[in-house]
Amino acid sequence: MRKRNLINKALAENEQRYKDLAEAGANVFWELDEQLNYSYISGDVEDLCGLKPAEFLGHYPPDLHNSNSSLDVDWELFKRITATKQPLKNFTFSLRDRHNGVRIFRINGSPLFNQEHKFQGYRGVKQEITAEQNLYKKIAYQATYDDLTGLLNRREFNEKLKNSVQKAQKYRTESVLCYLDLDRFKIVNDTAGHSVGDRLLSELAQLLQTTIRKEDTLGRLGGDEFGLILEGCSISEAEQVCEQLIFAINNYRIKWKNVEFDVGVSIGMVGIAQQSIDAAELLSRADLACYQAKNLGRGRVYIAENNSSEIDLQQTQMGHIANVSQAIKENRFYLVKQSIKPMVDDGKQRLHYELLLRLKDRAGNLITPEEFIPVAERYGVITIVDRWVLKTTLDSYPRYFADDKALVSINLSGASINDERFTSFAIDLIKKSQVPGDCLCFEITETAAISQISHAQKFIATMKDLGVKFALDDFGSGVSSFGYLKNLSVDYLKIDGSLVKAIINEDYDHAIVNSINEVAHLMGIKTIAEFVENDRILKRLGDINIDYAQGYVMGKPVAIAS
Repeated sequence: MRKRNLINKALAENEQRYKDLAEAGANVFWELDEQLNYSYISGDVEDLCGLKPAEFLGHYPPDLHNSNSSLDVDWELFKRITATKQPLKNFTFSLRDRHNGVRIFRINGSPLFNQEHKFQGYRGVKQEITAEQNLYKKIAYQATYDDLTGLLNRREFNEKLKNSVQKAQKYRTESVLCYLDLDRFKIVNDTAGHSVGDRLLSELAQLLQTTIRKEDTLGRLGGDEFGLILEGCSISEAEQVCEQLIFAINNYRIKWKNVEFDVGVSIGMVGIAQQSIDAAELLSRADLACYQAKNLGRGRVYIAENNSSEIDLQQTQMGHIANVSQAIKENRFYLVKQSIKPMVDDGKQRLHYELLLRLKDRAGNLITPEEFIPVAERYGVITIVDRWVLKTTLDSYPRYFADDKALVSINLSGASINDERFTSFAIDLIKKSQVPGDCLCFEITETAAISQISHAQKFIATMKDLGVKFALDDFGSGVSSFGYLKNLSVDYLKIDGSLVKAIINEDYDHAIVNSINEVAHLMGIKTIAEFVENDRILKRLGDINIDYAQGYVMGKPVAIAS
């Protein structure tokens, strides 16, 4: 009786153990005897092998399943483990089902010993882990590859680049890093939508992949930017490869409805050599070289090694705008005012100043706008700067300009006039300030206004409802289309300084300035000549009836406190 009770207790414990395992997701419970033959099995065995549970009993697993071609099991490993009475830990095998799909299973088993430490067999479970493995593979893929293009993602590309740098340092190998940025991609996105843009990126990724060698590494760095590592390649050889890539992309076309789009690519290149210090530094230099390729007309290669001083300058410029918010917090931005004076002063005209932005580095050295504004525009932080300028102007006006009810002009970037959030910000700020709208003048460049003319028109109309005036800056430096003036409600036309400075020596420039002035007056627009540096220029401008002058001869910029 006592023996039967012990057996029943053991059976109950086994059942509870199997129940616990079932709740943990086990599919099959099995036992082997001391000869390693099946002595017990339950669960979804028919689904796995097509055998009923009774057909397992008394058989050695490798012998029973060896003829099943749909099973992929490392039976030699199984034999080595069980022969030494070691636990079966995460022993995996796969099964090809009738739909030709692959299912993956995991076996865990423990050797059994009696009180005298005599081997009694194995007991364990088999679980299907197909979903788990697929999820793992998916996560591993997403951690390494870009979903859209199938190329390496930025993180994995950076790891490959680090390896290339280490290899160059250790073995003195020569490789090249290329930074590729598509030209005119935004036109496709804006016109045909992101789905067509995504298809373009995917197709171009495959085109690039087929153009390079197998040993090279191509990755998507984000948006329409790609990275390429050309292993064991000189700069001159890499330049030839890049020219092939440019040619291939120039000949690529994508169709949407009845429209056919073409794109191009600009490439920045930097060598990976023994003296290379840091992968991040290399990528930054390649990015800056790519930016320079775009500045020089796009669709070309720019080699950082051949133009290191220009790249160094760009890196310095990037450092100036790396943390705009911090520069604002540390009061390193400040404004200066410069007079805009009438050529004929009747004593009745209001004072007019342009407020110009300046930046100091942490050592107190002056950073000119030419050094930081272009980079701030490129990296999308210029609107933060514009917000600071507008707020500081409105805060400063009561102290410095209110007594004379002066007109103050400030410059706005194209990014800000195209940003509806900036428009809302400006409206709210002006309405809450003590500054009348007609005491403000926003200056926008000719190229910024014309490149996004519908946005410019909307912004100008909105601000003019508050009384704000507008000046079209740098006129004559861009397309200089008088036709656009009919569509832009501006109060002032600022003639580009390069034309003004040449007016006394170049008849051609004199004729251009004169024609701009005449057309502006016909349209009821006042003209302002920039960069008036001496009395000779001032007299020549007076001869053609320019309305206002701005420059050193009229007054140098003077700092105002914020």
